[in-house]
Amino acid sequence: MESGTLFKGALPILEKALDLRSMRHHLIVSNIANKDTPNYKAFDLMVEEEMARSTNTGDATQLKRTDDAHLSKRRSSGMSGTMGRATGQEFSLRGDGNSVDIDREMANLSENNLLYDALAQVISRKFRGLEDSIKGGT
Repeated sequence: MESGTLFKGALPILEKALDLRSMRHHLIVSNIANKDTPNYKAFDLMVEEEMARSTNTGDATQLKRTDDAHLSKRRSSGMSGTMGRATGQEFSLRGDGNSVDIDREMANLSENNLLYDALAQVISRKFRGLEDSIKGGT
């Protein structure tokens, strides 16, 4: 094995994914904290899009629609070209202009927490495997 190739595979990608999940957590919590702030617009972080952009995998890992009967991929709404995006709630049913939907934010927070925990477990297993290799494969 070449020197320095040990951490060139999945670990940097997993680290980036954890960082993005952490950033998304902070955005969601900020949205929840501002649920009563007049004219506040909810923001979100499109983790999957940012991962595809940062790992330069592009279309290589994208699902392709091979039949008209297949479901199309979900399209995210909001401002393009930025990691932090408005959630696409251009209007608010509330009179104060706030676009935070507390139910959506709580669901996003739960989903993000589950995905963060899953990534942390994958990284933990990778390090456990590395530790087992160092110790002689016990």
